[in-house]
Amino acid sequence: MEQAKFIINTTMTRKDYRKFLYFATFRRNKLIIPFLILISLVGSIIVSLDSGGINFIMLIISWILLFALAVIVVILKIEKRNSQRIKTDKTGAFDSINTLKFFDDRIVMENKALKSTGELKYSQFYRLMESKDYFIFYITANQASLVRKKDVDDPDAFRKFIVEKFKTI
Repeated sequence: MEQAKFIINTTMTRKDYRKFLYFATFRRNKLIIPFLILISLVGSIIVSLDSGGINFIMLIISWILLFALAVIVVILKIEKRNSQRIKTDKTGAFDSINTLKFFDDRIVMENKALKSTGELKYSQFYRLMESKDYFIFYITANQASLVRKKDVDDPDAFRKFIVEKFKTI
């Protein structure tokens, strides 16, 4: 029988999910910050127009305020989504242990609390990302699975292994 290269028992807490939402919003989509900057600039140009042209001081102040407002709106949306997910979690997905077995050609996932198992080939994944605290496996553009680095015995060896597997993605 084939031996797994890595076996990781990991879990996702509510705190992990919240951190993931921020990562997914601000880091996964590289265009969100430039978009917020651009949209706030356009709004500030409109606000700073007067009969003689553009009031430069008003442009700078309104740009800063509109950018801050846009960021606050995005943060409130993230917090609302987090709150809704926590309230509607009837499955017990938070805090249950996921056992991930990494083989040369696939990942086998098991969650005894949820009575679920699954197997995916590396080629079936959409993307692999890494943050300071997590390895993030995107199954689709909008569905991901987290592996907390603190649950990995040797994060550097695991990173080397998993990056090699995802080179073809």
